[in-house]
Formats: sequence, structure tokens, C-alpha cells
Amino acid sequence: MATDTSGGTSGGLDPATRRTAVFLAAGGLLLLLGWAVQPRFKPAEVKPAAERVLFPELTDVQKAASLEILQYDEELATLYPFKVVKSGGVWVLPSHQNYPADAKDHLAAAATELVDLKTLDVVSESPGDHEVYGVIEPDREKIKPGMTGIGQLIEIRDASGSKLARLVVGKEDKQPGTAAAGGRRLRFVRKAGQDPVYRVEIDTSKFTTKFDDWIEKDLLKLTPWDVRRVEIDNYTLAAVESGGRLRVEQQRDERMRLAYDDKGSKWTLTSFETFPEGAAADDEPTSRGLNDDEELASAALNDLRNALGDLKIVDVARKPSGLSADLKAEESFTKDLEAVSSLQQRGFLPLQSGEILSTEGQTVVGMKDGVEYVLRFGAGTTVAEPGKAEADGDTDEGADTGEVSARYLLVMARFNEDLLEKPDLEDLPPLPEEKADTEKPDAEKPDAEKPDPEKPDAADAEKGEAEQVADVKQADAEKADEPSAAELLKQADEAEAAMQAAIEARRRVERENRRKQEAYDDKIDAGQKRVRELNGRFADWYYIVSEDEFNKIHLDREKVVKAKEPDEADAGKGAGAE
Repeated sequence: MATDTSGGTSGGLDPATRRTAVFLAAGGLLLLLGWAVQPRFKPAEVKPAAERVLFPELTDVQKAASLEILQYDEELATLYPFKVVKSGGVWVLPSHQNYPADAKDHLAAAATELVDLKTLDVVSESPGDHEVYGVIEPDREKIKPGMTGIGQLIEIRDASGSKLARLVVGKEDKQPGTAAAGGRRLRFVRKAGQDPVYRVEIDTSKFTTKFDDWIEKDLLKLTPWDVRRVEIDNYTLAAVESGGRLRVEQQRDERMRLAYDDKGSKWTLTSFETFPEGAAADDEPTSRGLNDDEELASAALNDLRNALGDLKIVDVARKPSGLSADLKAEESFTKDLEAVSSLQQRGFLPLQSGEILSTEGQTVVGMKDGVEYVLRFGAGTTVAEPGKAEADGDTDEGADTGEVSARYLLVMARFNEDLLEKPDLEDLPPLPEEKADTEKPDAEKPDAEKPDPEKPDAADAEKGEAEQVADVKQADAEKADEPSAAELLKQADEAEAAMQAAIEARRRVERENRRKQEAYDDKIDAGQKRVRELNGRFADWYYIVSEDEFNKIHLDREKVVKAKEPDEADAGKGAGAE
């Protein structure tokens, strides 16, 4: 009988081979199963462009009457709503007590992102994939701590409240070969309330929830080079007991007035007043100037001027009613404990006169157009901007949380005509003196008045013949010296021409003076109009600015005056002496 030398049954597989085959089959099945359950893109379905528009109802940005953005912070498990609405024809921010949203262009740009927004692909139709693509709707009632994959909800409504667009924006598509053109990004999105997940090209930076992206950040709207004067009035407020009642008193410290010449780019100190310690508002100050070894710190003053042109708002709060635009309190205001408390908490107190002063003094800025800004700084505070680090793409440990030191500020504007350059009016040129024509030429005198040498009168008859002859000769000589009628007419024409030339020159000066005066009057009207417009913005609000900007504007003598630096000539003399 033949022996099987292969070690197994003829035609079979050894145990090792069988085990390998089993492992390979199991691996293949696992790979197939993983491929089956993995979220993946479906081939793009080619549809007409009109059918790929997500919000066909939103065809015109002018129809948008409100924009709401809901953003969820997974780390803090907090939902941050942001809304801008049109109220009375004006866009306002309800989250900030209806502060005006001046960035109308930004709003239009945000709405435009959703107009004709077209899908590129349908990436999933399964609700189970919403977390994968980050398009879970941020719903207060449904969100639970620890949930992930929550997107940003953008909602636009028209004036009647009808929803024109509701979009949940999810994660960015970062797969190779899927970059968007023109710096835009590809995002996974879905229409709120629907299951399909799409891939679109969209600029999500337009849907910011930062307060300062939606307002006019430039508070004063001034040009630094137009600054002409700065008055720094440093004082404190103290509560003084009188007759069993507390009243607020202003205690003076120092007041500096400076002028800036933009042509020479030079600061000058026009006055510097100091007050004795604890001086009241009506105490007489002591005037002084710079010492021989002192000079103005021009760099600090230039920083002040530039900070005024770049003074930005980081937050606002609405003032209590009863305060006028010129920072005066109505008589009934001081009896309103809630209103007074609102001021005190922010570092402002009303005097008996009704004027509202601040605990940190004031800075008055005069402009060349006659507008004066009065800036009164109050108490310090902090401003936190939720989600700033996430919005900026900064998710590293220790990233900036958006909390900044800040300062309350009251602002008002007033008009000061002394800031305007007065018109240079010329004196009117005098007119030539008119010569009185007391005598007329003999040719124009009546015959009765003409002397007739051949018919002497009674007096002449009594004269001797010699005298008569002398008189006749003298009369003939005088008649020879008199101008003729033609010469008189010529002189009259020349005088008339000179008079007309003088009158025209006078009229030219009058017209030029009138033009200069009208231009000056127009400047007054424009300055007063600007003051009204500015106070229309300032009247209702406490402003909050960063502490850094406050420190550039709120200067004292130590920052305004510095030790004089030796010039090159003095330095050379000192070196030679050594």
C-alpha cells in the first residue's frame, strides 16, 4: 500500500492554511462592513441651478427685516443668541438695549450670503449623520451638556415675521481637493428642520456675533489733525455732609490748556492752573508756566490726539431717563434713587446745579470746525466677549477669552465759535471828495451878474479914471486865468470816472467781505448741525472704552510735562568743557 508523505489527507488543506484563510475572510468582511457604515459623499447629483438654490424665497436683501444668529459654546455648554432687527426704519441690536447697528453694509453682506446660496453636493440624508457633520440645530430645549456636533443657526425674517431662511452651518470640509475659490470655505450645512446635509461654498465671517462688528466703532468721528485745543481738567468728587444731608462737591486738582498748530506740528501750553489740596470748584487757582528745565511731552500729547481719532466702543449701556444731551440732570432726576444709583455705579454723580460730573475728571477737545467734545471718565469695569477665542480660531490652551479692562465714559458735544478762524475782512476804500461847485463859469451866469467894463456902476463912477482903468485891467487878468468851459467839462468827466472807479473798488471789497462772512456763517451753521447730530448719538448712552485708550487720554502733569532734553549745541559745549 502506498504511503501518504504529505502529512494529511489527500486533496485537503493543512490546519495552518485553513486558519489563514479564515482570518483573511474575516478581515475582508470587517473592511466591507466598515465601508458600508462609514459616512461618505454620494456622487453629486447634477440638477439645474434653480433646483439647487436652498432658499428661493430669499431673492432680495431688502426684504430682510431681522437677522438672528445662535451660537453654541460646547466647552461652556452655553448658547449665545445674537440678533439685529429693523425697528422704526433703523437697525438696532436688542441684545444691547436697541443700540443702533450702524454697519448696514455688513448686514447686507450677511444676507447676501444666503441669497441664491446653491448646494454643491448632497453628502447625507440620514439624521444620524448630523453629529458627524456638526449640523445639529442649537435648540435650547434639546441641547444637553456634553453634546457635540452642534452647529450655528442663522435665521432671516421679513417685516411680517415670515421666515425667509433658516440655515444650520456645520463643520468645514477640509478634505484634499475640496478648497473653495477666492478664499471662501466649503461647509456642511442643512436647512433647519430637514434631514439632508449639503456641501456649500459660504463665507461664515459675515455671520459674526461680535458687538463691535455691527456698530460704528469710531465713537467721536474726528480727524486727529483737526484738533486745535485740549483742556485736561483733573478733579475728584467727594461726598460732604451739610445740615445732616450728604451732597457732592467737586474738588479741584489741576487744569491744563494746550493748543496744537497743525502747520508747525507743535504743541504749546496756553495755561496751567493748580489748586490747593481739597479746593472746591469756586476756589481761585494758581497760574504757573513751564520751568526753564521743562518742556511739553509732545509724544504723549500726540498719542492723546491719535487716541481720540481711534477711540472705539467695546460695549454700551443705556442711561436712565432724565439726563439731557448736555449732561444735565432734570430737577426730578435726583429724587429718582434708581437713576442716581445707575450713575453712581458707573462713577458719575449729579451736582446740585444738575451738572453730571465724573470721578476721573474730564478732557475737553476743541476742533477747527468749532465742535468741542467733553469726555467724562467714570468707574472701571471689565467686558467679556463670549466665544471670542472660538470665533478667532484660537483654541489653544490659555487663549484670549475676550475679557478686557475697560472704563465708563460719558460724552457730549458743544459748539464754541472761538475755535473758528475769524474772517479777514478788508476796510472799505474811501470815495474821492466831491468838490462843491459854488461858482459857475461866466458863460453860465445870468447877464445881470456879468460885469460890464463899459458900463460902470455908481460906485465906479465915483472912482477916479486911473482907478477905473486899474480895475478893468485886473478884471481882464482874472478872466484870462479862469478855465474855459471845455476844460471844466473835461475835469468833470475825469472826476466822474475816478468816482466810478472808486465805487467799483468799494463794491469789490464789499462783495469779497460778504463772501467771507457768508462762508464763516456757513461754518457756524455746519458746526452747530454737527453738534446736534453728535449729541443725537451720545445722549442715551454710557459708553465703555478700553483701559488702554483711557490711559492715553486721561493725562496729568507728570505725563504732559517732562524734563527738557539738552539740544545738540548744549551737548557739544558740555563735551568740549570736559
